Amino acid sequence: MNIPVDISLIHPDATLPQYKTTGAVAFDLAVIEEKTIEPGQIVKFQTGLVVCVPKDHVLILAARSSNANKAIQMANGIGVIDQDYCGPEDQLHLALYNIGPEPYTVKKGERIAQGMFIPVSHAQFSLKDSIDSPSRGGFGSTG
Repeated sequence: MNIPVDISLIHPDATLPQYKTTGAVAFDLAVIEEKTIEPGQIVKFQTGLVVCVPKDHVLILAARSSNANKAIQMANGIGVIDQDYCGPEDQLHLALYNIGPEPYTVKKGERIAQGMFIPVSHAQFSLKDSIDSPSRGGFGSTG
């Protein structure tokens, strides 16, 4: 299923996200600047993109699998981009954490993250005095 997505390139070096294969479920995101990340350091990178997430969807940003070979990871695990983060200055940024023992230089134009649109539903919470269901155990209880 294809969904229409409004996107703005707010920097001349920004590139449109691309699905690199016909079976890809996520599109790649590149950065528009070169920076070196020292071991143990977190550095924020610009993408030059404003992406308007379609109604009833969320944009999830995750690290590309090749980042493991570079000893870098998304600093926040994943990014959650809401539907209302779509103003002219609401640029997507990617925060990377260097988990390796050596500095790593991210090159301008390097693809370091991937994004996917996922349909969402909003919960309607119902407050109860107690939950009438058996407990199954604590954190990690299934082994």
